[in-house]
Amino acid sequence: MGTAQFGLDYGINNPHGKISQENILEILTLAHDNGIVMLDTASAYGNSESVLGESILQTGQDFQIITKYPVNTDVRPVQWIDTSLKQLRKDKIYGYLFHNYSIYQKHPDYINDFTRIKEAGKSEKTGFSLYFPYEAEYILRNNIPCDIVQIPYNIFDQRFAPILPELKSRGIEIHVRSIFLQGLFFIDPEKLDIHFNSIKSLLIELHQTAENNSISITALCLAFAYNNQEISYIVVGIDSLDNLKDIIGVYSLLGKLYFYNDFFAKFTINDEKIILPFNWQT
Repeated sequence: MGTAQFGLDYGINNPHGKISQENILEILTLAHDNGIVMLDTASAYGNSESVLGESILQTGQDFQIITKYPVNTDVRPVQWIDTSLKQLRKDKIYGYLFHNYSIYQKHPDYINDFTRIKEAGKSEKTGFSLYFPYEAEYILRNNIPCDIVQIPYNIFDQRFAPILPELKSRGIEIHVRSIFLQGLFFIDPEKLDIHFNSIKSLLIELHQTAENNSISITALCLAFAYNNQEISYIVVGIDSLDNLKDIIGVYSLLGKLYFYNDFFAKFTINDEKIILPFNWQT
């Protein structure tokens, strides 16, 4: 479960804003009770780390946690992780990632810090949050130490699909995020901002498909990732307790849903102004 909304007002289709502390406790309890074992956060998600640490302490539940080294800091990763651990109230976490590949490009020696972090037992695994396939290709080609890659992957954004088998064959965990494209898939096509005019017809067809098959858009988005055997974990962002209940209910049915790859292939978009939310002009 992604926790950006614990510290930020996040998502194009999020009507609730930042989640309240009371609701966070309810969400964590529901998640834990339904087998969600891992939480994804980052130093860049407002005060998400500290909120998460305090909330987990209050609920008394145990989760595996992934957090990320931020872009705009002069403090090296080997020191910064202690700040994150303190916020999270943890001695060690499951995964520690470069939040952006550009950090590694600017400071390639930081990879040695990530190795030291693993050796010190502060993070079981390390890796990268990526945005572009060429970044994963560079990691593979140059044998950069990497246990986890977190990548955007959804019905519109299928850029990483060709490289997934090789990542898996190298023993790298593949965590996919943005499967709902920050909520874009849920928006009524007739209410889209003009920035998204080029995908209006695709979104209409997707909504019609869901209606024709008597399933939800949530189910379609989850089924797309669930049916890919290379994927290790699906990161789902939530904005409310009801949102999480919906996702849990849908997920329990995914084994009965199957759509041929040819069906999803026609929705592929390569326009980065659409598939990368930081390029949205809304």
